[in-house]
Amino acid sequence: MKTINRTAITIKGKEPYVKWANSFDDGGPKINIKDLHSVTYLISDDYDEFNYEKYLKKNFKRIFESELEAWMANPRVWPQKLTYKDFKEWFDI
Repeated sequence: MKTINRTAITIKGKEPYVKWANSFDDGGPKINIKDLHSVTYLISDDYDEFNYEKYLKKNFKRIFESELEAWMANPRVWPQKLTYKDFKEWFDI
């Protein structure tokens, strides 16, 4: 069996993400932070557990948008400003 040595980053929404997701009055489901699932991303093999933060700083916006889109596909209702600081406030990494 062939093995692959890669680093993965697991993202889980925190209270600001849950609050945003539950802010829509569209008849859709509401989420409880205890029931929120995690998402794991394999990152480029240029990065590892010692320098994954560099990867996140370069790619946080794409991950942030992916997580927002998982709940609401319309980007017009996403937060206007997607900063690295906000990313770290919205998600456990």
